[in-house]
Amino acid sequence: MNINEGKSIKISRILQVDPSRAFEVVYDVANFPSFMPSVTSAEVISDDGDHKVVEWEMSIDGAPLIWTEDIRYNHEHLTAEFKALDGMFLHFDGTWRVSAGEHGTKLEVSVLYDLGLPEIEAIIGPVLDERIRQNLDAMLENIEMRAGLQ
Repeated sequence: MNINEGKSIKISRILQVDPSRAFEVVYDVANFPSFMPSVTSAEVISDDGDHKVVEWEMSIDGAPLIWTEDIRYNHEHLTAEFKALDGMFLHFDGTWRVSAGEHGTKLEVSVLYDLGLPEIEAIIGPVLDERIRQNLDAMLENIEMRAGLQ
């Protein structure tokens, strides 16, 4: 994707949990449906430890979103880079980052997405952007709650 195409979203949150615990929750995508209401299914179809392929099903405003995603984890740097392999977006790529900070653990997700349909994006783009932001923020909140349980 050309760097000038698509929409970019970055959201972060400071958590009061150990960075490795926060990363454990990010890594455990198969359990996302148990604590994230918008995620209806996250089926890991391959897993070699540092690399997973996941079939996702989500619902945003009652609209189903289904796609397959490639996720590459770096346990040393507490990052996970993801890229949609198929689905409704032309591109849906991003990174999860967990880092220790002065006031707690910083959990950050950044996403670059493109529907690939400028005429549709012009109509639904602002609403879609807001829904993605809301969903990512809810994911951070749910990860924080989950990480604090153990």
